[in-house]
Parts: sequence; C-alpha cells; structure tokens
Amino acid sequence: MSDNGTREPLVSVVMPCLNEEAAIGACIEKIQQTFADAGLCGEIVVSDNGSTDRSVAIAEEMGARVVHQPLRGYGNAYLKGFDSARGRYLVMGDADDTYDFTMIPQFLEALQEGGNEFVTGSRYLGGGDRHITALHRWFGNPALTRILNTLFGTRYTDVYCGFRAFSRESYHRIRPVSPGMEFNLELAINAGLAKLKAAEIPIVLAPRKGESKLRTFRDGWRSLRMMLLYSPNQLFLVPGATLLVMGLLIHLAVLLGVVQFGGRPAAGVTAVFATIFSVVGFEILSLGLHAKTYSWSRRFDHNNRLLAGFYRRFQLEGGLLLGAGLGAMGAAILVAIVVEWLRSDLLPLPHPEWVSFAATLVILGSSTIFSSLFISAMSITRPEDRP
Repeated sequence: MSDNGTREPLVSVVMPCLNEEAAIGACIEKIQQTFADAGLCGEIVVSDNGSTDRSVAIAEEMGARVVHQPLRGYGNAYLKGFDSARGRYLVMGDADDTYDFTMIPQFLEALQEGGNEFVTGSRYLGGGDRHITALHRWFGNPALTRILNTLFGTRYTDVYCGFRAFSRESYHRIRPVSPGMEFNLELAINAGLAKLKAAEIPIVLAPRKGESKLRTFRDGWRSLRMMLLYSPNQLFLVPGATLLVMGLLIHLAVLLGVVQFGGRPAAGVTAVFATIFSVVGFEILSLGLHAKTYSWSRRFDHNNRLLAGFYRRFQLEGGLLLGAGLGAMGAAILVAIVVEWLRSDLLPLPHPEWVSFAATLVILGSSTIFSSLFISAMSITRPEDRP
C-alpha cells in the first residue's frame, strides 16, 4: 500500500520530471499498483524540473508528492527528490515509462535479503537493450561502461541505466553532486569508491513516451570528463610522477656532465627541457594529490594506507618550510649566477644549465607552498567524516 500520512514509508520512488505528461500517469499507476500488490508502504516523489505541460497536475491528481527544483538538470532534479524523500529505501526511475516499475519488489529483495547496498538495472543482461538507439546501444554506453570499469575496477554492464535502488544510508555514503546526465555515472563511480556491495538485475527498456532530454555528444563528454576527474591515479599521479622524475634525472645528468652531444656536454637547451618536464610533472602530481585530498575528504579513500599515512604526517608548516627551502635554494643559485654574469661584463654564461636548475627549484618551491595551503584547507573535515 502507499503511504501519504506521517508514517515513514519503507520505500520512496523518486522520478525526475520535465514535460512528461504523456507518460507520468502510467508510471504512477504502475508504482501504486505494485505497492498494493506487494503490500509495500511506499511513497512516490516527483521532482519537477520546470515542466510547462500538465505533468505536475497529473502527478498531484494521482496522489504523488511533487517537489520543485528550479535548477535545471537531470542530476539537480534527483538531488532535490532524494533530499525530499522519506523512505528507508530509495528507488530511482525515469518518468517516461521506459522502466518496468513492477520490478520494484525485486530490487528491494536484492537489498534486504541479498545483502546488497547498491542495486542497478542492466539493459544488457537478457537482451533488454533493443529499444536503445543504435549509437548509444552499440558505441556510447558500452564504451563508457568499459572505461569506467577499467578506471575504477568495477564490473558493471550498464553504467547509464537509470533504474536503481539503494538504502538511504548508502545514498549518504555515495554523496552525489552532479547536476546533469552524468549523475548516473557518479552514482556508479561513488558506489565503487565507497566499496558498496553492488548487484545488477536484468531489465527490459520499453519505448520512450515523449521527447528525450539526452544530448548525445554533450552528455557523453561530460560523462567522460567526470570519469577522468574521479580517477586521479591514472590521470594525474602516474604521468605526473613520471615527468617529474624524468625531469630531475635529466637535470642531474646535465649538471654532472653525463649527457654529451658530439663530444660536448649538454647545457642550456637540454636543461630547459628538464625544467619543462620537472615543472609540468610536479603540477600534474599536485593536481592528483588535490583530487586525492578531495576524495579523502569525502570518505572514499580512508582505507588507503599510503594516503592515510600521508595525512597523518602532513602538516602545513612542513609544506611551507619545504617550499620556502626549495625557493631559497633556487634564488641563491640565481643570485650567484647574476653576480658572476655582471662581473663578466654580461658575457654568455659558461654554465647556463644552472640557470634552468635554479628556475626549477624556485617554481617547485612556490608551487609547494600554495599546494600545501590548498591541501591543508581541503583536509579539514567534520568529526563524523573522519575515519
């Protein structure tokens, strides 16, 4: 049965809505009938995203609770809907009649009796994908799914399915923030990062009623961008560390005279490349550490021993001293070089490679100072968020 009183419902079905008058009535009717058949105490929350047709009127007439989200976006609509829901379990599904809401008891069973914390439908299990448009069916969805599984070590078969269920506790651990269509991807990514036990249920996608809000290339790029930003190891840490080490080794080789071309030791030009590698690598590495700090502050990386050890030992003062020391060392070398240059009546420097090395130290030092300030600010967490 459905519950519109004060008693907390067992399940809340949340549907985003933007001009879905052709289908929203059928969706609500199916959900209400499913509640009645299964004896479920549930509520239906329609999160309206600025509809100009009769969607809101239909939903209210049929007994659904309507909340309004003035900020446009698929993710924004869900964020408002989930914040307004009262159920112990949350079920999400589109209001276009593409998902079979009579399967809600199966999703709840997977959560309650299967020991799962994040249950998602899959249109690619059991041949339920025949109504997906060809571009998304054969290329977009499979490609994004493979990339996500590779980057995050997950085993999804359909990361863009919008028919999912999870407990309120799991939702608070996932903590999504995405405003647009990439919201579905963020749920899947954060469920993996939070180590939630996940399961997939085969579903069949029905033909859509009404106009699709999906924009293939725009939403595809936003999804890819999100996955890259949420995988700092692959995007930042590995290439950044590689470039930094390569640059420092080239600096060392040049200063020691190990590298020679045509019997002459490498000097200025080679040292400039060493500076480029070192600085770019350090900046990329810093961005990766910032991304890791963000992940840590959201409680996703608290089981990472290396990261946890870093934050136990990291102190703002230590970072500032390290940065200041590197900068001072580089500045001292530059001052000595400038004095020598002035004494030689501005003749070409005999060892220009030292200029590049000093510049590298100054840049790395200043970057270390500002990165330490940023990391220190990001590391501040609420007591309940600490491991």
